[in-house]
Amino acid sequence: MVQRRFTTFFISSSFSIILIFTIHNIVWRNPHSIVGSFNKEADLNLQSVRRRLVHDVDCRRIIEGDDTEIFFAAELMKRKEFNFITDDELRELAQNCEMFFKIFDYNRFIVSQEELDFPIAFSLIVHKNAVQIERLLRAIYRPHNVYCIHIDRKADSSLHDAIAAVIKCLPNVFIASKLENVIYAGYSRLQADINCMYDLLHYSGVKWKYFINLPAQEYPLKTNAEIVKILKLLNGTCSIESKYHKVFHYRVTQSYWENPKTLKVERRYLRKSPPPHNMTVGKGSAYGAFSRRFVEFALNDERAQDLLKWTEDTYSPDETFWATLAINKHLGTPGIKYTASGVPDRRVWMTTNVAWGYRGNPGCFGQYVREVCVYGVGDLQRLVTEREFFANKFYHDFQPYALMCLEEWLFNKSATTLPFELYYYKKLINPTRYMIRVNLKKRLN
Repeated sequence: MVQRRFTTFFISSSFSIILIFTIHNIVWRNPHSIVGSFNKEADLNLQSVRRRLVHDVDCRRIIEGDDTEIFFAAELMKRKEFNFITDDELRELAQNCEMFFKIFDYNRFIVSQEELDFPIAFSLIVHKNAVQIERLLRAIYRPHNVYCIHIDRKADSSLHDAIAAVIKCLPNVFIASKLENVIYAGYSRLQADINCMYDLLHYSGVKWKYFINLPAQEYPLKTNAEIVKILKLLNGTCSIESKYHKVFHYRVTQSYWENPKTLKVERRYLRKSPPPHNMTVGKGSAYGAFSRRFVEFALNDERAQDLLKWTEDTYSPDETFWATLAINKHLGTPGIKYTASGVPDRRVWMTTNVAWGYRGNPGCFGQYVREVCVYGVGDLQRLVTEREFFANKFYHDFQPYALMCLEEWLFNKSATTLPFELYYYKKLINPTRYMIRVNLKKRLN
């Protein structure tokens, strides 16, 4: 152990150098083929060999829950200086797309015909840290999907420039046509998603099936292939968290406004009128997996637009707009699965894994920020077994091995053709059909 720690201190901590040295021995195919070379499974026979992206700790042992390795990583992170590349350095790297693809290994994934037949649209809502944004984009990127990035209009120019440089190398990634000055818990946050939805719905290059919105601090727990298989099981059903919470009534019974001087949402102490069309206001997550029909409904239905207008002076409308469309069965919102009692079925809420602090949840090995766990290395063993598509949230410069090890784990899963078991999701999404099959199997045996 002493020798191991001694050796570790002499390892370069430059992120860009680590990436270069971990990929220099890969046979690099033509980087210009990134858009078109994955259309045939015959071209996808990559070597299914596990590669280590992180060398100074053993990520496999950390993810397996090895306490000794987790402790070693925690001690190392206290002493090691991580020199992450800056937004400007990322912009410079992206000036040469061939080098950019090679350094960040955008070719390290397998795309099946099933994925090609089921494209997904993503939006990324970002306001800082181009390096972390690029890492998320790289994890979810596939040439047949489409990606809209909304950059906070008031963000540093270095962020805007870095993202603009990166997307020049990726033809199916674009910046939203209209950018908002996003204020936390304000209507501008919801409007940013709406802007990307409009752009993606009118994007002619990809006829996507589902839309998934993400903040930059999320990271996938499932590969694109796994997400596609689960979404196909959902068969048009949305994964939208929606419930009724009286405790949150203050958000929609009083009027709020975005103060451009303080950059905060502030109460006006004016009582709001009831929501339109006899709606009950729901509470849920700002993030979800939305069917194309749901997106069309949200953007085009007159009642949905009336609701959207009504939420403009509420608190955190991104957590009520989608949920309200879902909870009101009389609206006929497409893609919502209801229980026998007429409420949205929580069994299909599987988009984002969040550990909330105010629920008395002790299961956070990182730190709580605004009552949300920023995950650390001790959280990985649990996260890789969760049902959700994504985990929120990570900071690339907080317990860096947490995100680095999750990246290595997903990186290797994306480069293999290992089967993905769907029995858990089949039982979850359609329990009645599952029990019929179980009983049939018993009769046959």
